[in-house]
Amino acid sequence: MVISGLVFQCDPTRIEAIAAELAAVPELSDVTPGGEPGYLAAVLEAPSTEASVQTLHRLRSIPGVYAVMPTYIHAVEEDGKCSSPAVLS
Repeated sequence: MVISGLVFQCDPTRIEAIAAELAAVPELSDVTPGGEPGYLAAVLEAPSTEASVQTLHRLRSIPGVYAVMPTYIHAVEEDGKCSSPAVLS
């Protein structure tokens, strides 16, 4: 399982429509407004790194989404070991 914190930079004129579309993505939870106009934050949960990357590509293709930036990534391996491959601030 891979859990990632994401920040979305979006077209501010479409922020409500984009938030609704993101809320419908099953891998995403806690879609919330960012601190500034045009930004949203969400949590991505995917079964693997590959699934996480595929979902990120899909999210980037949503009209009005300019960028999707992972801010935190935490992975739990199949053997139960935990790792945090990237923490960005």
